Amino acid sequence: MIASWPMTEDIAHIHGYYSPNDLYNKIIDGLNRLGKDLSKVTLDDLQPVDEFHIRGDAATKELIELAEFTADMHILDVGCGIGGSTRRLSHETGCRVTGIDLSDEYIDAADRLTRLLNMQERVRFQACSALELPFEDNSFDGVWSLQMNMNVEDKQAWLNETYRVLKPGRRAIFYEVCAHENTHIHFPVPWAQDSSMSFLVPPESFRKIIASAGFEIAVWNDKTDLAQEAFANATEPVGDPNLPVLGVYLLVGSDIQTKAYNLRRNLDEQCVSLIESVAVKPSPSASST
Repeated sequence: MIASWPMTEDIAHIHGYYSPNDLYNKIIDGLNRLGKDLSKVTLDDLQPVDEFHIRGDAATKELIELAEFTADMHILDVGCGIGGSTRRLSHETGCRVTGIDLSDEYIDAADRLTRLLNMQERVRFQACSALELPFEDNSFDGVWSLQMNMNVEDKQAWLNETYRVLKPGRRAIFYEVCAHENTHIHFPVPWAQDSSMSFLVPPESFRKIIASAGFEIAVWNDKTDLAQEAFANATEPVGDPNLPVLGVYLLVGSDIQTKAYNLRRNLDEQCVSLIESVAVKPSPSASST
């Protein structure tokens, strides 16, 4: 599938970073090597590769509880990757979820893995840009976005679009890496090979952009300490990488251990922070009172 929207040079660079070749078959090969019965694959079997955000499924489950989404809702997952948290959200709540991502390769893998799990009736995917969502105004009962803002330079356009497609009175969940007190970032990191792909802003700036889109901030939690705990044991790799059969390196490259080590350095040196937020689109009655 070829992306149908025009790509700038910067977007094409990011698209290339998140476009590993033959991803689905590599994941299937990993499952086979682990001795998994493909007719009985579970969400937990896929967790090592498809929960590509800090603290993985533990964070996903906390965010599901925070979101308070219910089975009658249709949720938009912006920046869904290969759909791990998308499927987890639907499985835990019973809601329908549409996942979008810039990467055609991720979307192809997300769709095929969802069919492997027989979840395609409630979980669907589409390749598109978060800056130009192909949905009508007020289409979704909730928005779910886990660690994608780092690659978005025009955050206002992204959040304006998120606000536009969300129904009034509903909630958007953000779980995002932000800048911190020290502006020097060690690269590469999981979301970027170099500085040309990374667009971090401090938490207070991110909060202002969310509010500028029209949202009211209902929850704002700093999760940096938990991120530090999660990467406390990440060490600088020596020699050839010792990679597991199934892991997120399939998504962003075999230098994942270096990226994890640099993320630890960035956390410890206060270069990056981790923010969890719930933002509400006001209802017309609330905005008029």
